[in-house]
Amino acid sequence: MMDPIVLSYGKGQLTGFLVNPNGVLDVVPADMVVNATLAAIAKHGAERKPGINVYQIASSVVNPLIFGELAKLLYEHFNSLPYKDPNGMPIQVPTMQLFSSKEDFSSDLWRDAVQRSGVSSMTTSGKLSQKLENIWRKSVEQVKYLANIYQPYTFYGGRFDNSNTQRLMELMSGEERRIFGFDVGSIDRKEYVTNIHIPGLRRHVMKGRGMSS
Repeated sequence: MMDPIVLSYGKGQLTGFLVNPNGVLDVVPADMVVNATLAAIAKHGAERKPGINVYQIASSVVNPLIFGELAKLLYEHFNSLPYKDPNGMPIQVPTMQLFSSKEDFSSDLWRDAVQRSGVSSMTTSGKLSQKLENIWRKSVEQVKYLANIYQPYTFYGGRFDNSNTQRLMELMSGEERRIFGFDVGSIDRKEYVTNIHIPGLRRHVMKGRGMSS
């Protein structure tokens, strides 16, 4: 669900976001979720015992990804492999700013919009200037709307314990863990974000559009 933010930042449309820099993002590859589900089905299907068993395939306790760390990884990736604009020129992104207040975030959005439009807030009498300002005002409102949707997650302080899931994994043989593993503690965050998740997003969602060679 973080992908709209990643894409907007990579395309130079977003320089910052409303988020707690020290907050934790719970990111787990989908294949690990599938593997854990299969393991739970196998265990409880064989036992045939009634009861409720909760397995959380979560990383926020054993392998947390800090928002500040994610911002750094995004900056490193898009500076080494930038998107290209419609003219084929690489898009250089700045370090992503993380704002803890809506007021600071809104002010930064508007300053950025004014700079991009090439007009000042005082020169809105001309038709072109008014049109540009309206376009950027709409863009700012769209980003603020997105920030409101994400705020419950970007400022969420809860953590998800995965002790039951780890015990489930310990019941598997070495061969099963190798083929159907779901050890979220083994995820290399830099490797996953910069060399797996974002490249996959660019390849399958963006279909290679705007990618530098």
